[in-house]
Amino acid sequence: MGVFSGDFYSRKLKMTTRVNVIFPEESNDVTPVVNGEPAVLYLLHGLSGNADEWLRFSKIEYYAKKYNLIVIFPEVQRSFYNNYPGGFRYFDYVADELPAICGKWFNLTEDRNRTFIAGESMGGYGAVRVGLSRPDRFSAVGSLSGVLDYVSFTGMVLDGGWSDDMLPSEITALHGETGTPEREQDPLFLVRRMASDPDRPRLIQTCGTEDFLYENNQRFRMTAEESGYGHTYIEGPGDHAWPYWDKAIQYVIRFFLGLDLSDFELF
Repeated sequence: MGVFSGDFYSRKLKMTTRVNVIFPEESNDVTPVVNGEPAVLYLLHGLSGNADEWLRFSKIEYYAKKYNLIVIFPEVQRSFYNNYPGGFRYFDYVADELPAICGKWFNLTEDRNRTFIAGESMGGYGAVRVGLSRPDRFSAVGSLSGVLDYVSFTGMVLDGGWSDDMLPSEITALHGETGTPEREQDPLFLVRRMASDPDRPRLIQTCGTEDFLYENNQRFRMTAEESGYGHTYIEGPGDHAWPYWDKAIQYVIRFFLGLDLSDFELF
């Protein structure tokens, strides 16, 4: 498996940042189930992670080779994949600048039908936010235990309800003095807006039943179902942790590639 890490200057971030990229290669240790030109998956990290976490804590290298995927791992610190007012433009970086740079450097496919985005926790939010905002670029979106009722989540943080992990000052830095996200930053708004669009990305959502974000995910699930989006939802035993996400990402990949899910035992 070819795994490459590089540093480069981002104009959107106005600083040097890092990206990891997996390229599938032929070898005797994995039997591919998909052949031909690789598809491209942007895989996003969570709040306390970085561009290395999927490589460190999951078998994503194995899955990339098995399913013939080029996987791109950006780094966005604790930005929630949003633009800071008057500062770092992390949404613009992931949604627009990084795909343009990687497409040029690595001669990636421009086929929307073979370009996907997914992530866990904060990365699940980022995947839905970016994917539903750029339906011309991504044909499928996956959220693994994502922060999908973002408005209620930011309210909880502002009230001090998650002080061991995130401070209210981080929310006001992202969303101004009131800490209120804009409509375009709210996955519930985005899924309602895109529900009637015939070119909306295919959408898969998964969350463990013991996850602290389970109720948060149920609100997104109900919103997607009531709006008629037509998304796929799956749940099973699991916490907000890598043992669950490592299993779930393979299911998500199979969904992206249109492979049979009936004979794949997730839980």
